[in-house]
Amino acid sequence: SRLESRLGRLPRQKVRISRSRLLDSAVRVMELYAAQPALLEVEYFGEVGTGLGPTLEFYALVSHDLRKAELDLWYHEEQPISDEPPAAAPDSTEAPLGGAAAERARDKHEKLVHAPCGLFPRPVAQEADGSGVPKRTIQLFTFIGRLCAKAMLDGRLVDLCFAPPFYRHLLCCELGLEDLHDLSPQLFRSLHQLQALASERSRLLRAGGKPAEVAAAVASLTLHGCPVDQLGLDFTLPGFPDFELKPGGADVDVTIDNLGEYVRLVTDALLVGGVRAQLAAFRQGFSDVFLVSRLAPFTPSELDVLLNGARERWDKATVIELLKFDHGYTRSSAAISHLLDVIADLTDAQLASFLKFVTGSPRLPVGGLARLSPRLTIVQKKPESGVSPDAYLPSVMTCANYLKLPDYSSKEVMRERILTAINEGQGAFLLS
Repeated sequence: SRLESRLGRLPRQKVRISRSRLLDSAVRVMELYAAQPALLEVEYFGEVGTGLGPTLEFYALVSHDLRKAELDLWYHEEQPISDEPPAAAPDSTEAPLGGAAAERARDKHEKLVHAPCGLFPRPVAQEADGSGVPKRTIQLFTFIGRLCAKAMLDGRLVDLCFAPPFYRHLLCCELGLEDLHDLSPQLFRSLHQLQALASERSRLLRAGGKPAEVAAAVASLTLHGCPVDQLGLDFTLPGFPDFELKPGGADVDVTIDNLGEYVRLVTDALLVGGVRAQLAAFRQGFSDVFLVSRLAPFTPSELDVLLNGARERWDKATVIELLKFDHGYTRSSAAISHLLDVIADLTDAQLASFLKFVTGSPRLPVGGLARLSPRLTIVQKKPESGVSPDAYLPSVMTCANYLKLPDYSSKEVMRERILTAINEGQGAFLLS
């Protein structure tokens, strides 16, 4: 950039990693280079791609791997049954060539956490000093902190949508029952109803009266007609039967008399006590790059945009003003109109895959499409003599945000070819 030319180019730190050991390689890279004052650039063994595209893809792929359920890092819910296939992760730089079959085969055996409210550490029974939490868990949360800080420092994006309580922790906010609404609305509603019963019991006791009448009033408190001691609750964390909220908790039934204590201990285990070591590790890893306290001026929603980029739908009238057309296309070309219609009809998951196919990242930078640099450019992909454009798939140059689009015979053909490209064009940065 002009400013970079005037001030001197920032040094680059190039690293080469193996796709087959992506997460372990990333952990090592961040240990060695996250704190260094140089822009990190990632390349892959056996591939020719270099520069921005592979680097953005690195952050996206590592984020994907960190969401694997097998790591036991995140609080999550059961995945609802859906007819819609999962979003793919297209990774092509010049053309949708090899590597896709191996990538798809790997994805079939992966289960990602289902965290509709965002990522938050999975609670683990632990002592005040963090003992009881697996060393691998601490290592990975330290790594996630470094990864997020390095991405923020270098102007890159991760794909780790943390839950609002996670950001509030970073901002040193005190968390309580109301914060559970932004982590697990269903559990919050249940605990909120139980807390209301506990509060009513306390009110009755404070009001006083004849002991027998007070006892009868307390005993009449029920949840939808069911006495608390018949709810089948004990002092273990809901969803985590091995996590006792207090010593011997599995053998202690919840009653109307200890209900307030139960709600308090569940809230603390989920938001504070059960995640203390994991969040401390994240903060330490982040501060290895730059002090996490420097995030204090931001709100949780602003932190999410800084880390994960902008979420925006592509309105046709707005988007056409932000794109560049060249080498056979103008803004009035029929193919451009078809392309904008196709993009506008993509689901959120498909749009993320399209962005990752074109730019290497499933998210747009802060400021959205208008701040994408280089500007997204659409050029015509010319077929060989005598060959129909319909025989070709789109290809891209992620380092230049360059989409090479054949002049297809119809919008329907274009949509099918684009979906094929973003789903199949993955797994390697190769030359066409």
